[in-house]
Amino acid sequence: MTAPGHTAAGVRTPVTLINAFSVPMTQQDRFLSRWKDNARLMASAPGFVGARMLRAVSDQAELTFINVAEWESGAALDQARRNPEWLASIQRLINDPELDAKARPMVYQSVIDVTPGDELP
Repeated sequence: MTAPGHTAAGVRTPVTLINAFSVPMTQQDRFLSRWKDNARLMASAPGFVGARMLRAVSDQAELTFINVAEWESGAALDQARRNPEWLASIQRLINDPELDAKARPMVYQSVIDVTPGDELP
């Protein structure tokens, strides 16, 4: 289930999972329902910091949803992904015959953080 570059098991510092989804407009409510089932499982995982789902403002957007999930470490994310309940939840989303969602997940590390009033060199 893990794609190349999609795992961060060796990373002991905070990571962010960003997953961009293309979902047909008529399937968006069903997609969000499935995603919430998965998010409930992630929320109880050790090392989970938080997540949010963003929806494109424009109906014309190719990437209709963006999920941003923060983890204490890549290792914590990797461990959470091994949970059989989580894997089953993902399979339900992927194998749902009424959903034609395409996901583009990747794990990232912050390299620059900016807050109000910060001056960057």
